[in-house]
Amino acid sequence: MRDQLSTSRKRRSFRREFKRQVVEETLAPGASVSGVALRHGLNNNMVFKWRRRYLHELVPTRSKSVKLLPVSVVEHDEPATPASASVQALSSIELDCAGVRIWLHGPVDAEALRLVLGVVRER
Repeated sequence: MRDQLSTSRKRRSFRREFKRQVVEETLAPGASVSGVALRHGLNNNMVFKWRRRYLHELVPTRSKSVKLLPVSVVEHDEPATPASASVQALSSIELDCAGVRIWLHGPVDAEALRLVLGVVRER
C-alpha cells in the first residue's frame, strides 16, 4: 500500500510566470502571503521561498568598492526671499533606506539622489 502512495504522488511544477504573479500578489499593500497561498491552493512555505528568490533577483549585486561623492557645506550670507522660502518649505522629502534616514529640503538633483541611495544600499 505504501509503495502505491509514493509512486502515485508527483511533485507539482509551476511556470516562472505563475510564480512571479503569485509573489507580486503578496507584495500588494495589505496582502498576506497566507491569503495569497490559500487562494491559489499553495503551501505558505513554498510561496515564502518563491518570494525570497524573487526579491533576491531584484536586488542589484553589490560592488566591493564604494565610490563616495565629495561634499561641501557652504553658508550663504543672503537672506532667503519669501518666494524661495515657501518653495523650500513645500519641497521636503524624508526617506528611510537601509536603516538610514535622509531628509531632503528644496530642489533635489535626481542623479545625485540616485548616487546617494546607491551608496546607502551598498552599506
